[in-house]
Amino acid sequence: MKSVPLIPPVCLTATYKFAKSDDLIDVVQNHSGHIYSRWDNPTVQAVEKALAQLEDYAHALAFGSGMAAITTAILALLDKDSRIVFQREIYGGTHEFLHDYLPRLGVSTSGVNYYNAEGFLAEIEKGLTILYLETPTNPTLRVVDLEPLIEAAHKKGAIVMLDSTFASPVNQHPKDYGVDVVIHSATKYLGGHHDITGGFICCEESHFNTIWRYRKILGGVMDPLTAFLALRGLQTLSLRVQRQNESAIKIAQYLEKQKNVKAVYYPGLESNPDHAIARRQMKGYGGMLSFDLDADFETTKTFMDSLKFIKLASSLGGVTSLATQPITNTHVGLSPESRAKAGISESLVRISVGVEDVDLLIQDLEQAFNVIG
Repeated sequence: MKSVPLIPPVCLTATYKFAKSDDLIDVVQNHSGHIYSRWDNPTVQAVEKALAQLEDYAHALAFGSGMAAITTAILALLDKDSRIVFQREIYGGTHEFLHDYLPRLGVSTSGVNYYNAEGFLAEIEKGLTILYLETPTNPTLRVVDLEPLIEAAHKKGAIVMLDSTFASPVNQHPKDYGVDVVIHSATKYLGGHHDITGGFICCEESHFNTIWRYRKILGGVMDPLTAFLALRGLQTLSLRVQRQNESAIKIAQYLEKQKNVKAVYYPGLESNPDHAIARRQMKGYGGMLSFDLDADFETTKTFMDSLKFIKLASSLGGVTSLATQPITNTHVGLSPESRAKAGISESLVRISVGVEDVDLLIQDLEQAFNVIG
């Protein structure tokens, strides 16, 4: 063969035909080919290979959503006597699964604030099956000091999972800290254009087959067209994230100067309490930031509704800048008590910085501030 496609083709097939029964049996028993796209698909495998190389793990597995990746990976690595220690400052859907759903299955879970190092280590010392972390955190952009927690968890024989969505592979390299299972929502930075829903886990050989079997049974596999678009997104990931890093720090510095803003949460700011950890642990500070307005819920809603260039929408990590009030959507499933423990106020605004001209984004924020006085 003198040539091959530059871009892997989209393999839109659910099933695969065989010339002989023995060939089919060999695929089923030895995974030597393809039989059914809920098991594996060439296009899906192409993007899995690309992300695994990017994160420096032996394997990646693609899912139909970030939550499918999270729930499947956790369920695959649990047993009936399992115990999970997790940080409270995590994505709302993950918190619901850990706090509300798993205990119904008899799984013990314990949430600790990320900044409570002594409390975290004490919970780990009691014994655990999985340590579940997220850094930077959603939505307050706090940075977890990974090394001591991971070291303590591994001493107890635990598996460490880390949601690295907010950082992306460009800004953070979890393999350096011994993370066993890395999680990404491909809906965010990896896809990068707000046009797919997907998720990934990256892991070594020791966990791959177990999680693969659970994905096959639970059925949350990524579809081929989404895989094609995710692979396209990976090709521009570094360019997009570098631009978003540069714009986000400028916006964070602007927000720090506004009288209507009580606090700005961005790890790139020298005033941020986690700045030293972020500087040591990250290669860039990301395109996500949040801030608390000096306002009540209704005034914060007015601010949100006054944005014109920045879109009022959930999700994040794409080329278009988005703003959301976490209490109304991403963390609406948490109780008021759980939101308070996670530092999520009714005046908190989260912004996902896109790739637009940063001056236009700042001008839009300026005119929204003017509306609320």
